[in-house]
Amino acid sequence: MTARLVALCGLLSLSSCSKPEAPVRRTEPWPAQPSASAHVSAEAPQSYRFSPDSLVRFTLQGKKDKISGRLPLDVAHATLQLDLRDLKSSRARIDFDLTKLSVDADALPDDVDLGGRTPDGLAQQWLELGPNVAAERRREFGMARFELVSVQSAVNVLDPKARRPQSVRGTVVGTLLLHGFRAPIRADVVLSAVESPTGGPQRVSIRSAGAVVVPLAPHEIVARGPSGIADVLAMARSARWVGKQAKIELELFAEAEPGHK
Repeated sequence: MTARLVALCGLLSLSSCSKPEAPVRRTEPWPAQPSASAHVSAEAPQSYRFSPDSLVRFTLQGKKDKISGRLPLDVAHATLQLDLRDLKSSRARIDFDLTKLSVDADALPDDVDLGGRTPDGLAQQWLELGPNVAAERRREFGMARFELVSVQSAVNVLDPKARRPQSVRGTVVGTLLLHGFRAPIRADVVLSAVESPTGGPQRVSIRSAGAVVVPLAPHEIVARGPSGIADVLAMARSARWVGKQAKIELELFAEAEPGHK
């Protein structure tokens, strides 16, 4: 009897001291939770084309007077890659045909010496696009180009289907190739969704939030004669109505290429 009692107590003791079996750990991979950035853009940026009604204006403020004019876009070659759900990934290349640059003749001071040239012709001389400049050089300087590197904005999404038209303010960062010299450039802009006809392509506008300042010296833009030679005396005389920088204002319109709505 005593032996049986001892054996029974031993079994109970072993049972109470044994550890419970550890739960089986699953080793198969679990579905990864999508990151926040995965919801930003599921598609590649879409191609947009600029509209002919896009407008770029410039102003040069001198000591007393100023001149102004416009730069036409080469819409046939300008490109815009835009993802409205991930604006920072946007890219663009915008060409300007400087041979078609126009100056507001009615804004010129009455006593400006044009040297027998039209206002447009005089401006082109400054850009080495005069009639006596070598054709190869005119081809090189006849086009200016802005290339967009990034868009910086606190709001990275623009919903074109919102009930009310949306706008996003940001800074475009890129480079400007002008008169053979490339320089960094930043511009504060407002990007807006533009109402489109039912079934029509998405339209956006890009407007300046402030004038874009382009210094003339880094691009060697100075008074020049018909052959492109710098004219120091003409430069001194022009200081009254041409300053050291140009101020650029943008009003661009673009629509999605066919196949994207």
